[in-house]
Amino acid sequence: MLLVPLIILALLFLVGAIALGIGHKGWNWGTIVAAWLILLTSVGAFFLVGMLGQRERQWRKVVAAYEAAIARERDALVPAGGKLRPDPASKPIATLENERDRWGRVRDTINTWRGRHWDNADFVPPAEGRSGTITIAGLESSTINPGAELYVFDSTPIEQGGRFLGAYRVDAVDKNVFKVSNISVPDAADLKALAQPRNGQVAVYEDLPIDRSIAFYRTAVPAPPGGDAAGDAAETSTELLDGSAGPRKSDPEAMLRHLEGKLEELRLHDTVIAGAEANAAAPPTDGEDAAATDGEIAPGATRPVADPMASLTPPLGVRWARVVFNRAFDYTWPDGTTSVFRAGEVLPSIPADQIAVLRERGADFTSTWSIPPGLYWANVEFKQPHSFLRPQGEPLEFEPGRTVQFDLETAKGLEAEGVATITSVVFRRPLADGNVALRGAGQLQSNGKALPFEVVGLVVMRRILEEDKRSIDASIGQLTGAKASTDEEIALRKTEQAEFDDDIEHWNLDVDAAERTAAAFETRLSSVRRELATAEKAIGALGRDLTAMTDALTRAIDQSAPAPSRPPVPTDIGR
Repeated sequence: MLLVPLIILALLFLVGAIALGIGHKGWNWGTIVAAWLILLTSVGAFFLVGMLGQRERQWRKVVAAYEAAIARERDALVPAGGKLRPDPASKPIATLENERDRWGRVRDTINTWRGRHWDNADFVPPAEGRSGTITIAGLESSTINPGAELYVFDSTPIEQGGRFLGAYRVDAVDKNVFKVSNISVPDAADLKALAQPRNGQVAVYEDLPIDRSIAFYRTAVPAPPGGDAAGDAAETSTELLDGSAGPRKSDPEAMLRHLEGKLEELRLHDTVIAGAEANAAAPPTDGEDAAATDGEIAPGATRPVADPMASLTPPLGVRWARVVFNRAFDYTWPDGTTSVFRAGEVLPSIPADQIAVLRERGADFTSTWSIPPGLYWANVEFKQPHSFLRPQGEPLEFEPGRTVQFDLETAKGLEAEGVATITSVVFRRPLADGNVALRGAGQLQSNGKALPFEVVGLVVMRRILEEDKRSIDASIGQLTGAKASTDEEIALRKTEQAEFDDDIEHWNLDVDAAERTAAAFETRLSSVRRELATAEKAIGALGRDLTAMTDALTRAIDQSAPAPSRPPVPTDIGR
């Protein structure tokens, strides 16, 4: 299109030059000058048109480049053979906007795990019988009424000492200021945490966060010292998930390792640990390798679908194991206690990390990992039509070639029946419900049937423990009073004992004196008895003498003056 004006100008110049050369007769100089000026002007125009054409060509190249860039960025198209074709490495803006909307909906869905919350609220905790206050800036119309409960978290990160500050009941509402009181009586540790300086800034939740599979999907995992988070995860997870109910509060290192193990479970949630899909995931940790395979995997090879139950090391998230001893074995526990197990004896629960210890000590046993329900799942591909009957509603129908995810036990049953093939095994971290942990869940049910246990929350447990503590304190008070009374009684008895000991000493002296007196009395008695016998003998003799003398006197009187009524007594009658 740019050549047409140039050709026309060239033809006009040629025609003008010919006409000027042929028909200049009869022209005057003015006409000739005008004609040459016209011809020169046409040459200048020809030159200007050429420059404009060149500039137009440059601009067309720039515009084409911009259009290609716009097509590449907006429509994900790239030039190919003079045409535009889709770029497999890019996505059109419309597609990206659609994905952005989808991710936004997913984000909104994920963020429902914590309900309504307010960051950077001002908090003054209740103290010394006074109500506390929570002030939420920017809250114009509140739907929080008296009687509601608010949960307060420290805005300080966990690694810097942030923690849950407690649950509080709303007593009064004044626009965006809420007077609150404690739901449970804080102990010394709570009071110490509340006394920490934080400039009043806290995060307030209307509901406790709900733990779900899609929650906490962006939680950062700090790398352990001397290695990266992914490369050292296996050692951490294998060492930390050791079956303990929880670290002792007196052991900070054990508590830290326990928390790091929980973060490792969180990071590996929905990780494919075995099967063809595992190759597309990040390089597995040693713990994952142990759970998935028993040997090395060649580069580019497919990891086989492994059963976590067949793993020689504790699978991720498994804390306990069941052991059956094949031969008698003496086992010493970590606390030094020794247990003697007979052949065939079953140990229903043993920490998972002790299996390796038993193996090292030469024990002959058969172990089974105690895998909690819902910890491992499996993707299965149906090989033939299959129906799942349901208690209510129509049965679920699955066609051949369809891939569905089931819990591992159900998937293994389907594979054993020859209905489906397990293509991969997936780990899902155990879920924890903060509200259930705090308040309990009452009677639990499974498939409409009540389970023989119920979950008691920390609040109830704390109340029970506080009541037990009060009862124990009362018993301690009673025992202290009884001990004081007993000590007084013991002191009194000791005083009496001392007096008795003194009395005994005097009594012993008195006994000795009495014994000496008794001996003297006995000696005197013997002497008196001898004197008495001698006196009795003398008295007897004197009595006989007196009788004889009396008889002699009587006879003498009778002889001298006999009585008229009796005859005289001879003088020799007594002889």
